[in-house]
Amino acid sequence: MDIPRTMKATVLVAPHRFELQERPVPVPGDEDVLVRVRACGV
Repeated sequence: MDIPRTMKATVLVAPHRFELQERPVPVPGDEDVLVRVRACGV
C-alpha cells in the first residue's frame, strides 16, 4: 500500500478557531506506527 504525501488535518489556529488544512504525512520513526483514519466523529 502506498502512503500518500499529504493528509487533511484540523488545526487549532486561535482560541475556539479551527481550520482544515493539508499537511505532509509524518514519517514514522523506528519505534512508531502510522495509522490511517478513514472517518472520525466528534
